[in-house]
Amino acid sequence: MSEYQYYEFLAIDCPLDATQMAALRALSTRAEITSTRFTNVYHWGDFKGSPEKLMEQYFDAHVYVANWGTQTLMLRLPKALLSRETLAPYCVDEGLHGWTTGDHLIIEWRRDEEPSDEGVEGEGWMVRLMPIREELERGDYRALYLGWLYAISLDDMPEETSEPPVPAGLGALTAAQRALAEFLGIDDDLLAAAAQASPPVLDRTDSVHEMSQWVAAVPVDEARQYLLLLLQGKAKQAEREARQKYVTAQRAQVPPAIAVSEQKRRSLAELHALAERARAERLERQRQHKQRELEKQRQQRERYLATLAEDFERHWREIDALVTQQVASAYDRARDLLVDLSDAYTLKHDHDEFLRKFAQFRAKYTRRSALLRRLDKVGLARAASAKNNP
Repeated sequence: MSEYQYYEFLAIDCPLDATQMAALRALSTRAEITSTRFTNVYHWGDFKGSPEKLMEQYFDAHVYVANWGTQTLMLRLPKALLSRETLAPYCVDEGLHGWTTGDHLIIEWRRDEEPSDEGVEGEGWMVRLMPIREELERGDYRALYLGWLYAISLDDMPEETSEPPVPAGLGALTAAQRALAEFLGIDDDLLAAAAQASPPVLDRTDSVHEMSQWVAAVPVDEARQYLLLLLQGKAKQAEREARQKYVTAQRAQVPPAIAVSEQKRRSLAELHALAERARAERLERQRQHKQRELEKQRQQRERYLATLAEDFERHWREIDALVTQQVASAYDRARDLLVDLSDAYTLKHDHDEFLRKFAQFRAKYTRRSALLRRLDKVGLARAASAKNNP
């Protein structure tokens, strides 16, 4: 199996300048480098840089995928919007951890599994996972709980270990959070068990009035700074700084509802028991769904067979017409129609009549070996022979 490593970094808050891009080029001559993105794929050799250092210096998001089973997501956020103390309860060794550097907190979700027989592809994950950063900045900590949920499936942790604060909305993940669950390979039944203690997310959308109130309270010097950034062509930086200040102010008034503090924290043993129950319920739902589908298909086929039974002779003539074409596709259609006729006669409790008619049909086309081989494969030729030679 050939080697495959995919590296992608994204600069969201601050584009790279020429000096930074040159420093990155020194690390890789083959990488695609722009002012916001660094991408490279390795089929041999290895990346000379340190993803952790690059995140500390330049980037806000990183995705890594290797075909030996390792997958990594890193996100860098301002410490003012997410502290290490908030992150700490969700950290479990290598599965989910974080560190601070300057004014930022960097979080890493890491998946280590056995290599898959299926091909792996790193491209496309960044677009799906990147919204998690903004969700975390808004105080939505479901992605942290997902990291913990995956990590506990790796570590041999004591069954009495308690879960961290349970975020609201685990039963209705966002598209990015569903992508993270897929990226980490989180067991669906374990996630369903965890969601049982998670209340729905309050539908709270900031109104224009709330934003207007905040804007009115912004100091003049601060507002001028945002305007200056706009005039300098740094609209993204102006938006980022203004949004961070706004989010911080809103969260000070309405803290994010990340925990169900009034509920008892469940142990791993309890979560595993709930997951087993969820798995049994899911399998039962699947069984019932399959049973309903099979019944639906049976009824549809019976209705179709009933239409055939309305004029058996017409369909025998149709089969004759197909056989006379002497082409493979017509033989296939004749075979299928004969099978349907056999079932239709059986539905009318007259299968002996079908065998009689079929024996005549076979005698008529005894030299059509290609047709007879097709009939023999579905058991029709043998059935007719058994009828004539009891």
